[in-house]
Amino acid sequence: MSTMDPHNDRPCDRLRCRLALSILLDEQVIAALARATAVLREVNDPAVLDLEHAIRTHRIGILKQRAVLGAAGIDL
Repeated sequence: MSTMDPHNDRPCDRLRCRLALSILLDEQVIAALARATAVLREVNDPAVLDLEHAIRTHRIGILKQRAVLGAAGIDL
């Protein structure tokens, strides 16, 4: 990962980097939950449906967030 030059650092660049990191972390959490859901599905856990719904909802939220940022001209 490249480091930013503090002399050329603008607030919008910092915001873009923080948003990108936040979305990346969200995607990593979703991936971990999806793996855990697969294990729970194998043992027929009744909570799997709720967990799958939460994962799907969060993925849609990430897509919407990316769309809104893209429409605002913020390219991640």
